Amino acid sequence: MHPHDLDPEEDAVPPPKAGLHGPLGRTMDRVDTWANWLSRAAMIIMLVLILIQIFTRYVLNDPIEGVIGATELYLMPIIVFGSLSYLEMHDGHVRVGILFEALPARLRAGLDVVLRLLAAAFFALVCYGASREALKAWDFGYRTSGDIDAPLVTALVIAPIGCLLIVLRLLVNVAGDVQRLRDTTDRTV
Repeated sequence: MHPHDLDPEEDAVPPPKAGLHGPLGRTMDRVDTWANWLSRAAMIIMLVLILIQIFTRYVLNDPIEGVIGATELYLMPIIVFGSLSYLEMHDGHVRVGILFEALPARLRAGLDVVLRLLAAAFFALVCYGASREALKAWDFGYRTSGDIDAPLVTALVIAPIGCLLIVLRLLVNVAGDVQRLRDTTDRTV
């Protein structure tokens, strides 16, 4: 086998299953991919910190401070909220597939639009509520408790940013669904 026989696209990330295919869609894909890489990095950092914590506690009898606080306040929220929009980009969220796949294609596309709009509204509300909490923590100068002393707002901004990303991704996917729905309508006419 020669190197030129290898397909460079073979190991690449599969293209998104949903969304727009123009410049707006590609930009959103890049943002979601970047957020997902940040989420992956947070997971690796968390793993390394926990391993160091275990080593220093059980081998050196002198555990390092701040691992639990950093994990709870920063790393776990980044892992969760950093990957939400990426998962939606690949249409990977849970749904009842047996029922959904039995429906006609046009009805599925219409349901996708409605369900994504409802999800976008839900995450917009969560984003609003989380943003209010972050602003309140900023205004009152709240600080974290425990082994990390930092402004609480630094931890509270993670959720609204992640929710904003999923809202934008859902709206981009709705636009793509409407575009596909319109294309199938044009072909049947």
